[in-house]
Amino acid sequence: MATAISQAVAAFYLSPTEFGVYATGVGILIATGLLRGGGSGNHFVTMKPSEFESDGGRFLKYALVFGGLTAVLSIAAAWPVAGAFSTTKLYPQAELRNVIILLGINALMMTASTYPRARIGSHLRFSELSLIDVASGVVKFGSTWFLAVRGFGALALAMPLLIAAFFENIWAWTRAGVTRQELSTKPGWFAQTLTEMRLPLVMAILVTLNSQSDALIGSVMLPVAVIGYFFFATQLTAQPAMLVANSLRSVLSPATAAIRGDSESERRSIRDTFSVSMVFVPLVSMALPAMFDSFERAVWGGKWAEIRLTVFILSITLVYPTVVQLVSAPVSSMRDWSSAIRLDTTRAISKILGAAIGSVFILWLHTSVSTSTLVLASAVGTASAASSIFEIVRVTKRVGMPVSTIFYEMYSTPLAALLSALAASGLARSIC
Repeated sequence: MATAISQAVAAFYLSPTEFGVYATGVGILIATGLLRGGGSGNHFVTMKPSEFESDGGRFLKYALVFGGLTAVLSIAAAWPVAGAFSTTKLYPQAELRNVIILLGINALMMTASTYPRARIGSHLRFSELSLIDVASGVVKFGSTWFLAVRGFGALALAMPLLIAAFFENIWAWTRAGVTRQELSTKPGWFAQTLTEMRLPLVMAILVTLNSQSDALIGSVMLPVAVIGYFFFATQLTAQPAMLVANSLRSVLSPATAAIRGDSESERRSIRDTFSVSMVFVPLVSMALPAMFDSFERAVWGGKWAEIRLTVFILSITLVYPTVVQLVSAPVSSMRDWSSAIRLDTTRAISKILGAAIGSVFILWLHTSVSTSTLVLASAVGTASAASSIFEIVRVTKRVGMPVSTIFYEMYSTPLAALLSALAASGLARSIC
């Protein structure tokens, strides 16, 4: 929610071009941060308290090696990348350079905070994690508002992430109960850890490609204003679903790890996750398009009205990718890495292909900025939804759900949510 509110405030002060600069910086981070902590984030949430105490040190140091590599590569790439984009696409060079640097350092800070957060979660101290997130969200919102008001442009989106990450590290490390003995390692720890983490490392690469690969592809091929509109629309529509997804994943991952080894409980965890997701995700996802017109007029006064259809398309097509993301939580916690890798591979390929196909169509048709944004969103959203539906059916059938139940749950609530959103949106437009 803090991210959503911060985006809304930033959108009041920032232009689509400034959002495009930030989106390009995020896209560049896919290349410099492809290894994403070496897969440590995927592994930490599957660890039990005893594993942290006996073996946590080498996994933390392994994570910091890759986090540091991301920061170094990002800083090194900032100058040549910003120079190239400013020459070929008229980007503001200094602004893009500083965004890339800040995002690279933030990646290291976020990697450092993952360990103490996962350690707290392994003890099922979810209330404390929630309190950390609330406080961090307040810091992020406050710094976004302060910087946006004072004209920092795209930096008003990048700098608050680093400020909030620094705050979160202080709190989490203070409360996690990590001991000096726990952090000690034996000779040869890196080679041993790298061997054990080869599959989580593959997952980390796929998760990175699933994040903002569409922004990276689009920034290379399309005008910055199109990327700005598209990035803002994707971030706006993702926040309601992520509110549910992140909250549930933070509970599902350590909870499923605690029952790892009990086959029936593991299968039940996947079935329950799917059923719950198909009820809540469509309702949450379609809430935004239902009220977007009224909200946009009240908050932004028509500044972002051009993305109305884009928001609707993205919200509809986001349902199934979000469900896949939730279902992958218990799968990863069981350390069934091959299945988790397949889920993320399918999503990554579909997203990249969708962005590439959409961008080619836009260049071919020479469409306007608003139409280009809609085409890109439709291509990415449709490809992601289709691949996600395929994977959902495959995974749920494997754990014993009847096909009739699977398809009923996959269309009943989404259809009801879609019709409700259309009715609410039409009513709001007629009143306004």
